[in-house]
Amino acid sequence: MPTEEYDAPAPRALGLGSILGGALWSLRQAARTNPRWVALAALTSLLLALIPAAQVSVVAWVVDSAVGSSWKGALVPVLVLTVLVGLSEVVSSAENLTGQRASLRLRSELVRRTAATAAVLTPRQIAEPHVHALVEGGRNSTFELARGPISVISALSAIVAALALGAALLPFSAVAAVLVILALVPGLITFSWAARMQDEQFDEETRHAFRSRYLLDQLIDRRTAIELATLGTGTKVAARANDAHGRATAILDRTYARLLRGELLGGIATALLLGGALIAVLGAGSGPAGLMAGVLGVIAGLQATRGAGFALGNVISVAPKVLRFRELEELASTGPRQHIVRDVRSIEARRITVVYPGADRPAVQDASLRAEAGEMIALVGVNGAGKTTLVSALMGLVDLDQVGHEHGHKSGVVEIDDADASTLGSAERLSRFGLVTQEFGRYEMTVRDAVALGTPREDLADEEIWQALDAARAGDLVRRLPGGLDTMLGPQFGGVGLSGGQWQRIALARIHLRGAGIRVLDEPTSAIDAEAEQEVFAQLRETAAGHITIVVSHRAWTLRGMDRIHVLEEGRIVETGTYEELLAPGTRFAEIFAQQLT
Repeated sequence: MPTEEYDAPAPRALGLGSILGGALWSLRQAARTNPRWVALAALTSLLLALIPAAQVSVVAWVVDSAVGSSWKGALVPVLVLTVLVGLSEVVSSAENLTGQRASLRLRSELVRRTAATAAVLTPRQIAEPHVHALVEGGRNSTFELARGPISVISALSAIVAALALGAALLPFSAVAAVLVILALVPGLITFSWAARMQDEQFDEETRHAFRSRYLLDQLIDRRTAIELATLGTGTKVAARANDAHGRATAILDRTYARLLRGELLGGIATALLLGGALIAVLGAGSGPAGLMAGVLGVIAGLQATRGAGFALGNVISVAPKVLRFRELEELASTGPRQHIVRDVRSIEARRITVVYPGADRPAVQDASLRAEAGEMIALVGVNGAGKTTLVSALMGLVDLDQVGHEHGHKSGVVEIDDADASTLGSAERLSRFGLVTQEFGRYEMTVRDAVALGTPREDLADEEIWQALDAARAGDLVRRLPGGLDTMLGPQFGGVGLSGGQWQRIALARIHLRGAGIRVLDEPTSAIDAEAEQEVFAQLRETAAGHITIVVSHRAWTLRGMDRIHVLEEGRIVETGTYEELLAPGTRFAEIFAQQLT
């Protein structure tokens, strides 16, 4: 299980426009999701930002009132200062809680949108490593994205606090006021550089991290964990998981090391600026009140600078995640939803060739076939012969090589009902197909929900579910379950455990429920015993009249009732005929199935 490599696209440049765009996007999302709480968070944050400057002015008032008079003269400003200190505590708590509430609501919305986007990606998009990284990154960044609006508000408030402190210090020392404001700059530069660096590492780190999580899932999921424990090879998976995690950690470790150096330099620059501000206050000669207020202002300026740097850093570091999330949402298909097409008269592949990127030879080469409604055809061949690729080409899941024209007909084309299928949108084309593969999904849901995944329709009646289950020879199984259609399947959530063959029947029920004009069955009964397999294929033949059925199979007896069998060898169709015709001595078909036929 080596770590896969792929050429990721170059990251987008993270400039000021991207940072500002990300900040505005974050605020808009929060305002749409929960406007009242966002407004309250902004109000409390702004109020909290103004309190330090007010405290500086009040401290000067206290000192002026206390010098040369009794303590009673300073009582009023002391009470005002006390109120400001208490108010700071109350407002700080309110700011934190309102921010968390707003972030919680926004995260819920972002999780929903991530799921909604992933749900409408096309099969081709899902197969692309970069898109997969975007989905995984989007799912894992919802917490940071949800905190983004609060970071924007905090950054703006921290800037307001620094400006207000500068204004409060201006009467005592103009130089100190300017230096306190300039102390914001090193942090801004440092975090901007850090965000750019993190963005450059996004694809690679996400890919290794996802690989690690996937492998750990295999050690946790009951089905795979039991298999690995039985084989005694869980340590191998753990080693590969640790290797992938180590690669991701190494990337982050290098990033953090560089960040540490950058922040040390930024911190030194900030300290020098604030130290200069403190010296400016001391040399201003503005008396005890000015000295006290100035020192307090510089100390408060340090806190404001730290807060601004941290908040601005969050805004900047969230910017690349915003770019990625928006890129992910842009990928979502805006085309129509699938509306299942039951009436398909014919499908034809004419001299199609498929070459996968980086391959030294075609996976399918110059392959032609035709099937019409009511026919059952089969694709056979040894592993790697090109059967699954040919099926993918028919469904439009892989690109065809266009190789020109011959006798007025374009070659390298798939036609459905004598029309070029490439002119159809992805959803429109797939709506004509129903697919079951040997890698079918084992969805741990109720029986009703698991079968209903066969169609995008929402108006399904239980009678339709039962008809599909009976067609897949799974009706009696479900009737024996304690909750019937409401029975939860799978052990992970306390449901009923099923055998491989029983899961496969549920998968077949989805295709019967779908009712698409073209049924593609890639090893559809590989986990079912021989007797049940005969029943399933008998049902497929009974319902063949309304469909085009394409079967990929390694079992000779299932091919007896096929109208035509296409034998593939190294991507080419080398033989075509009926079961009886292909049994002739010397055929490739007879060689492949020799052991089963004896």
